[in-house]
Amino acid sequence: MTTASVIPGEPFELQPDQEQLKAIYLTNTRERFKAEINRLTRGGMRELIQSEPDAEQLAFLMSYLYMYHWLRHNVPDSNYQADLLAAFSRGKQGFLMALLLKSADASAFIQGYIQHWLDAPPDNTPQQRLELFQLLASANHDPKRLSQRVLSLWNRKGLFTRNYAIAYKELARDERERYNAMLGSEDRERLALVDALPDPVSAQPKFNKLGLIPAMGCPQTCRHCMFIFRPLTKATPEPDALYQQVSELTQNVLFTGGDLTRQLDDFYRAIASMKQVTTFAILLNGDFAESRDQTRQTLESMARAIRTRPLHWLRAKVLLQISFDEFHQEVIIDKKGQLKERIPVRKIAHIVEAAPRFGEEIQLCLLHKQHALNFSMDLFHKGVFARLTQELGQRGHQVEVISASQSQRLKRNPLNPEQPAPVLKDASFILKDHPRYPIMLTSSTIDAYGRATMMDESEAVRERDFLQQVLNGDTTHGESFDKDIMFWFNGWATLFSAVHMCLGNIYEEGMDKILLRQRKDPLTQALHNFDLRLLDFYREKAGNLDHIMERSTGPHHLFNTITEDAGMRLHMTKRLLETHSQLT
Repeated sequence: MTTASVIPGEPFELQPDQEQLKAIYLTNTRERFKAEINRLTRGGMRELIQSEPDAEQLAFLMSYLYMYHWLRHNVPDSNYQADLLAAFSRGKQGFLMALLLKSADASAFIQGYIQHWLDAPPDNTPQQRLELFQLLASANHDPKRLSQRVLSLWNRKGLFTRNYAIAYKELARDERERYNAMLGSEDRERLALVDALPDPVSAQPKFNKLGLIPAMGCPQTCRHCMFIFRPLTKATPEPDALYQQVSELTQNVLFTGGDLTRQLDDFYRAIASMKQVTTFAILLNGDFAESRDQTRQTLESMARAIRTRPLHWLRAKVLLQISFDEFHQEVIIDKKGQLKERIPVRKIAHIVEAAPRFGEEIQLCLLHKQHALNFSMDLFHKGVFARLTQELGQRGHQVEVISASQSQRLKRNPLNPEQPAPVLKDASFILKDHPRYPIMLTSSTIDAYGRATMMDESEAVRERDFLQQVLNGDTTHGESFDKDIMFWFNGWATLFSAVHMCLGNIYEEGMDKILLRQRKDPLTQALHNFDLRLLDFYREKAGNLDHIMERSTGPHHLFNTITEDAGMRLHMTKRLLETHSQLT
């Protein structure tokens, strides 16, 4: 544990300078670089080029050609490229680092690699030299011909053809088209089919939770985020009626969407009006915690909203969820070439430091994304958690982890994916001077939506084994596609696990109709159960299911993806109704 003393009453704001940030940036980027080259040279590249008859001989060269492009794609500043590669420049692979750094283009890199082994002494010949000479033999011992072949192979793979900005723009366009199709003619036709079904005779059950989305905007551009295009919600100026309706349906509400810092008044208003609700969860990215004073003021406002509820109402608490992981706190190079933390760790430290003062009204929970460190207690001693512990230590606090539990399923470490292993999912820790109020940490996986489609393979824990389990028809042990409803302030009512699955507009059609649709909709129920018939129905209208399944990072991702198109949702609903009719 890290501790440090401070002078009581003295203001403390540690701003990491560029050198401190550079150390973090280089450490993290080197880990990414090393993880990718290990993945490629241990079989990843061989699998990528498996159609080549001499894939075994090509794999090493192609792996480093991949890293030549990876380097320029992820570290555009040449000064940082040199610093990054310096750690790998010693030893037998040193010449590769020089080629990665100094080659003017991909062709020059390939030619330099070939020439290196042509000039190398024949004694103690490594495997790479033998492979190169085998490749040369197949090219009639013509280095130029071999170089052209390798470059042609690379170009056919279509990798790194767009920078992040262009790729994100294209993804945002696709997202915009999906949102524009919501409640269009095909969705309306689908919902009419649902409305025509008999109403259930049983009373409307309570929901485990319901969501409220005041806004979707967020100034951050985190690399793992599923949202790029952010639709305007045009929030209702009078959400009280919605609050009252939701309050009658659940005891747990989640305010979510984008960064809701500007919508906190809506949150306080909900606390003051939803008398049946006992848990008011809100997801924030921590950007509001600019200073200690500002952080205390914000948390005090949350606590005051809880304290001022009438005494005869149900006792309630705020569940303050703060995004905290290697992506939200990533050190990046800004447009001016300066290093910065996307959302500084010091802001999260402000929140962790202040939360125990309001422990009766607020439960703080850090939301974390699973990665390689989750497979051991290193999670708490390295990476972003270690940075948080260090920051708190400099303020005189001791951090103690008091519990840690594993996911019920084994998962694969992206750095060592051969065998499934236990993964840390939930934990709690305390500041030793506030032992009564533990702080929670819970982690989840990243599915390849939005910007996350551009992440390295080695950066996130995937759910491919769980996907295969679902495809095999095995039990999911209670895990399902979440069909609880999120109510947008623009009127949309969508499913938790699929924002494109819209059940209508609550302001135009009323709460009763939305609730009936959620219970009657055969597609909602099929998604909830991971109904494999949906895959067959998808194949009837589209020919790319195999490609989608190959890219899917888990069952939720797969079933979300195959229902993104409004026409496909309509087709699936019709087929489900036909199948039900045939059975009855």
